[in-house]
Amino acid sequence: MSLKDAIKGLVQSNGWNYVRLAEEMTKISGKKYTNKKLSQIISNETIRYKEMLLIYKILGYTFKLEKIDKEEQPLF
Repeated sequence: MSLKDAIKGLVQSNGWNYVRLAEEMTKISGKKYTNKKLSQIISNETIRYKEMLLIYKILGYTFKLEKIDKEEQPLF
């Protein structure tokens, strides 16, 4: 699954769209986000970690890093 598909699925499954998400990201961060800009950074996979955390926060999620045993999971 691509990053674009993962984020798009998360956004849609929570009843949001990129327009509404961009507006909320602008309101919270003070940095101007548009539907087009948000779509581009997600499609080009140039989204910043800070922006991902903001999206998770807006949608009601947290981001958790968890160490796994290398033998249990393939890298990709």
